[in-house]
Amino acid sequence: MKRSSPSDKLEHMASTKAKYRVHKVRFYQPSPKSINVLVYDGVEEKVAVVRADSSIELWNLKYTACIEGVIPGDPDLSVEAAAWFNGRLFTTGLNAHITEYDLKALQSKYSVAVTSGPGWCMAVNHKRAHIAVGTEEGYVCIFEIEHSGGLNFYKTLDKQDGRILSLAWHKDGKIIVTGSTDIIKIWDVDSGHTIDRILVGRAEKQKETLVWCLAITNDFTIISGDSSGRTSFWDLQTTTQISSFQAHSADVLTLSLTDDEERCITSGVDPLLMEFTRVSHSTSKTRKWVKSTQRTSHTHDVRALVFAKNCTISGGIDTYLVFSSSTMLTKHFPKQYSALHLSRSSGHLLLNYKSHVDLWRLGSTELEYGALGKALPLRSKPLHIAQVKAKRGSTFTCAALSDDCKWLACSSLVKVHLYRIQDPDGTIPPVLQKLMRPFTDALVPVTSLLFTADSSKLALISAQCIQIWKLDVTPILIHTFNTISAATSSIHLACVSSGHYLATADSRSNVNVYDLSSLKVKCKLPMHNGIPTAMKFASDSASLVVAYSNNRIVEFSVATSSYTSWYQKIHAAGGLAISTKSALTGLAFDPKQNNLILAYNDHELFVIDKEKELQSRNNKSSQKVSAIRRNLEFKWLLMFDSLHNGDMVAVEVPPAHILQQLPPPLWQKKYGT
Repeated sequence: MKRSSPSDKLEHMASTKAKYRVHKVRFYQPSPKSINVLVYDGVEEKVAVVRADSSIELWNLKYTACIEGVIPGDPDLSVEAAAWFNGRLFTTGLNAHITEYDLKALQSKYSVAVTSGPGWCMAVNHKRAHIAVGTEEGYVCIFEIEHSGGLNFYKTLDKQDGRILSLAWHKDGKIIVTGSTDIIKIWDVDSGHTIDRILVGRAEKQKETLVWCLAITNDFTIISGDSSGRTSFWDLQTTTQISSFQAHSADVLTLSLTDDEERCITSGVDPLLMEFTRVSHSTSKTRKWVKSTQRTSHTHDVRALVFAKNCTISGGIDTYLVFSSSTMLTKHFPKQYSALHLSRSSGHLLLNYKSHVDLWRLGSTELEYGALGKALPLRSKPLHIAQVKAKRGSTFTCAALSDDCKWLACSSLVKVHLYRIQDPDGTIPPVLQKLMRPFTDALVPVTSLLFTADSSKLALISAQCIQIWKLDVTPILIHTFNTISAATSSIHLACVSSGHYLATADSRSNVNVYDLSSLKVKCKLPMHNGIPTAMKFASDSASLVVAYSNNRIVEFSVATSSYTSWYQKIHAAGGLAISTKSALTGLAFDPKQNNLILAYNDHELFVIDKEKELQSRNNKSSQKVSAIRRNLEFKWLLMFDSLHNGDMVAVEVPPAHILQQLPPPLWQKKYGT
């Protein structure tokens, strides 16, 4: 245990400083997966992030970037490419299928077989509503995208020797270019035949050149990145090279064009992000591509990147999703949804590793006070007391621990498991009694599990409904709230009060509060700009605090179905907005000081004092507020919450832990070595 101290780098210092005993938990050791694919939908302003375990994170970029949902993946499958079409998401991979996803239910909707083997690359033509897949066997398979849903097979282009590694479609829909070993081919879609080819050349005579990535501009310029580290620009009509740059010391795995096709950025095994810009000659009408800027945002291979909203989004082996430009850099730690649950009464912590869940008892100390920032002597150390393993080939998508640490629930994609924990503070390990067939009517997959504060009920939240179960030797289903008609997207946040309320939020900013005593909908919060990113009931259980992706915070009284007087006051002054580039991911409250709200993301902790007055520079929404203090002591911070005795629990994953799990990066000689 460690006594926290206010950071030297604080903004908006308050006149009084809250001091806490903090359990700094660093024994949680997740294994985040690398990013393999990124695709951006400019209409919906969403990015699909495909990781190595085939899970797909849906990031919303309308305000501060935040995750609005995660589609669980199958670790045994490999997703190699993805594409958006009018808000619909498609993927292909080594399972030799094209899959479309239900973005509300966060699961696959259907799959269509690609008849010529595993798919390595994919591209969509919006003009013709066609989707093309390049395969292992050397075919380009084209499907029609039905606006009413589904895919229809359209045609297969002539077979070529060797796999197709990359593919790009000209906007008019008549031309496709593909990249393979040593060659780029140009295809006429209507005839299905090759109309020309480009030999890219080898850097070493005995070493093949793999064309990993391609793009094509409106003026028929082909841009390629290959395994020799070259980025080349070709004239499609004459199949001649316009220019070539040895900008990377190893494979160029990915490239992306801006919408206006004036800039191109490349990266790969050499994690340098190299930007090329198209410039005009002073004495000629022709324009040429030149190297412009470069930056390093990653430590390891960059496998995917896209341009979105005036910045570059990149990801790769180091697992971070990075937003960067010439003037900013923001790294996002892989969010571990439904991974951490704290038993605030008993001081136990549940950690979900997907393949298993671990139950820990937190440490304790006899000292109430100590030197600021110094560790306190422990009376008892943190102790791992129990583990529940998932069946082989299965994973736990979510898990929950009751507040008294008497119940443990965990769910896979097909079943919800319930355990009764006998004497968690006694013998080690405690007895875990598994209830047989506890939820026979549960609608799986379940996206969230929540015990009520008195540990008498369990809420099972899925895309279709919210089920309330009364806990007993045989749990009883007492009510079902239908959420299909109430929302057009899946519930991604939920919390329970210390009383009898349950609140849920979806990516359309619908926040609903349910009364679990009367089993009715209590109220619905007014709609706000932005997506709810964090939500929690205050200690008095009558107020619900919600943080949105525009980093505004609201407080709503459930008892009166209206905003609290504090929020009405700050709303009249322009509202309360936190100045940060990362979305707030959690909220906490000080049980001893009801005037404090603690909000945090993965590297910042903000303390909001409701008794302090706003000090606005002007009448606009951007304000400096004396009520907010900022702490940068934590990284990466996954949870910050309070125990009933007033202690705080901070769960961190140090960056060094992530780094030590990664393979060695590309070795590059540096000056002086």
